[in-house]
Amino acid sequence: MSRRTVLVTGASVAGPTLAYWLRRYGMDVVVVERAPELRTGGQTVDVRGAGRTVAQRMGLEDAIRACSTNEEGIAFVDANNRTRAAFDAKAFGGEGLIAELEILRGELARLLVERTRDDAEYIFGDCVTGLEDDGERVRVTFQRGAPRTFDLVIAAEGIGSRTRKLVFGDEVTFRAFDLHTAYFTIPRAPSDGQQARWFNAPGSRNVTLRPDNLGTTRALLSFQEPPQGYERLEPARQKALLKRTFAGLGWETPRVLAALDDSPDFYFEAIGQVKMPRWSKGRVALVGDAAYCASPSAAWARASRSSAPTSSPES
Repeated sequence: MSRRTVLVTGASVAGPTLAYWLRRYGMDVVVVERAPELRTGGQTVDVRGAGRTVAQRMGLEDAIRACSTNEEGIAFVDANNRTRAAFDAKAFGGEGLIAELEILRGELARLLVERTRDDAEYIFGDCVTGLEDDGERVRVTFQRGAPRTFDLVIAAEGIGSRTRKLVFGDEVTFRAFDLHTAYFTIPRAPSDGQQARWFNAPGSRNVTLRPDNLGTTRALLSFQEPPQGYERLEPARQKALLKRTFAGLGWETPRVLAALDDSPDFYFEAIGQVKMPRWSKGRVALVGDAAYCASPSAAWARASRSSAPTSSPES
């Protein structure tokens, strides 16, 4: 009997992880990624709970630890950089706001791809444009590559998955959290230590700076507003929106805004969650953000439910 073949769309975290386990159970795996190369940007991922168990079973825990950001905790600061509250990474048994083991999203994706590259075929710079499921196999057409046929197709993409749209159409509901966030890397400054710093400002705005292990600093700009389609704007217009929204704030906000235009990995999104009545249809399935994940805010919300402040004055 020939080995089953599986197409996985998306080479971030879920896709390569899925490729590892599918290959381990005897399947031939192809991973296709829209980006021309591995995307190394993004914020930190806390490896805890079931995630750490999976990393251990994949033999990756030591490699993840070696690439840890070594973040020592988080401080909630005011406009004068005075700490109003702080949590050590060891608080709550290492399961608090900052986990005992934190790694940059891009670093984790790199480790996962390196772990699976010899056993799975990776195709960068291409994407799925059509799927025909005849009940036995799925014929897949690509934007650039020739058509291919697979036993199964699994979309491990983001909240706006295009592959999901091809199969499920409008059979999806988005749960909006009325929260918009931009993630990007800025030059490290003397004021950046090994603690993350979170500044809340009036108007449901916050600025967060987090240390990384690459000699730079990861910045987040977040603000609350009902969905407006900002995530569909061109990056230049998104940056202009952020400059208007955060203009005049104190703390290190001017420094963050000044570095915005030159950041190499700017990413803006409307935080939300996909709600699907089902996660598979025929021989096509969804995983991760494309299907059910509770958004990037879920872990922090869970950890901070009873411990972190929700607002503070600017001064």
